[in-house]
Amino acid sequence: MLKGTVAATVECMSTLGEIGEHEAIKRILPMLGNHTDLAVGAGDDCAVCRLNGTGSDQVFTTDPIIEGVHFLSMENPVRVGNKAVGRVLSDVAAMGACPQWILVNVVAPPELDFPYLEKIYQGMNAVCQKFGAIIIGGDVAQGPLLELHVFGTGLLPAESALLRSGANVGDCILVTGPLGDSYSSGHHLDFVPKVEEGIFLRESGLVTSMMDLSDGLATDLRHMLKQSGVGAQLKGASIPTHGTVEQALFDGEDFELLLSASPEHTAQLRSDWNHHFGTELPLIGTMTPHSGRLELDGRVLASKAFEHFSSEKQH
Repeated sequence: MLKGTVAATVECMSTLGEIGEHEAIKRILPMLGNHTDLAVGAGDDCAVCRLNGTGSDQVFTTDPIIEGVHFLSMENPVRVGNKAVGRVLSDVAAMGACPQWILVNVVAPPELDFPYLEKIYQGMNAVCQKFGAIIIGGDVAQGPLLELHVFGTGLLPAESALLRSGANVGDCILVTGPLGDSYSSGHHLDFVPKVEEGIFLRESGLVTSMMDLSDGLATDLRHMLKQSGVGAQLKGASIPTHGTVEQALFDGEDFELLLSASPEHTAQLRSDWNHHFGTELPLIGTMTPHSGRLELDGRVLASKAFEHFSSEKQH
């Protein structure tokens, strides 16, 4: 009887390929721990933990890049290093935090040339030095492909982290720079994480929600809508692009910041941004009361999100 029950249970189990990345995450979330010092858990760009008695919070994030998925085989190693740490610092920037510590786990085949790995570390150190982060350790293990698993922390004043969940109906939607065509242009390897911009936006006190754009505007904005319980109406002509609006919506790996601000504060925020950075802060849409619904120029947008474990692959 027991053996039969086990067999039936195994038959009902699904593979990662069958359920996909997002469903896998949904099922894993209830198994994660909790603590009174954990202010924000899974579901945002970073987890946020209270550092009691210090007046500060610490943010935590991790991200892998894998050969054949996030970069091509034998890509310029300095660029690979830039991307590996840059993705983590982009998450830290999305919270408005200052980068701190970095750990790097390397998985590599035995035949990988060691000088190639050294140059990856040169690339990682260069972007760390630019933003005050420090690589303090990690591990090395053997595997069939080159993988870099990066963990990072950041620091910011207590209860000041900018979250995905703060957007309100009527808020303006803004983005820090042009989107799309990241892969063919090489931007996905050479981008500079918006750390200074994230800190500026947090310190402005005018931003209601924020996140970084790694999976494409349409996909990432949907995460913000879900967390905030609102909808969004985008204006195609207002979206800054490196190609087409379609590419801006669905290409991914832009690593710009997506944010919202109340209508009464948006003009001030855009003016302050222009004065500080010398560039525009494009206003691309408005939050609506239609929870979870994303529209472009009056039509509902279908989802075309990239998912790990699906048959579609990207670099």
